[in-house]
Amino acid sequence: MFRQKPIGKRHIKVCRTLSCALMGGYKTCAEFEAQFKTKRGETSEDGAVTIEFVECLASCGTAPVVLIDDTLHENVDCAKARALSDQIKAELKKS
Repeated sequence: MFRQKPIGKRHIKVCRTLSCALMGGYKTCAEFEAQFKTKRGETSEDGAVTIEFVECLASCGTAPVVLIDDTLHENVDCAKARALSDQIKAELKKS
């Protein structure tokens, strides 16, 4: 649980436990990786986003779930992952 290097300004955590995995959590994570051109467990080159798999986020009935910073997003399929990515990109441009 200790970090040995800094994370990005935005932290995307995709649940990978059974319910989320069965409902497409791995595809959702792959979509975030494609959108930010980075791999899970890594931070984007510009230091803006870190993507990682996490264990249960305790919302199995609304799988797949993603925690972005401190906000839980439910039923995150690839289309919703793209929309969330666009929102994050827009917010990062403003800051």
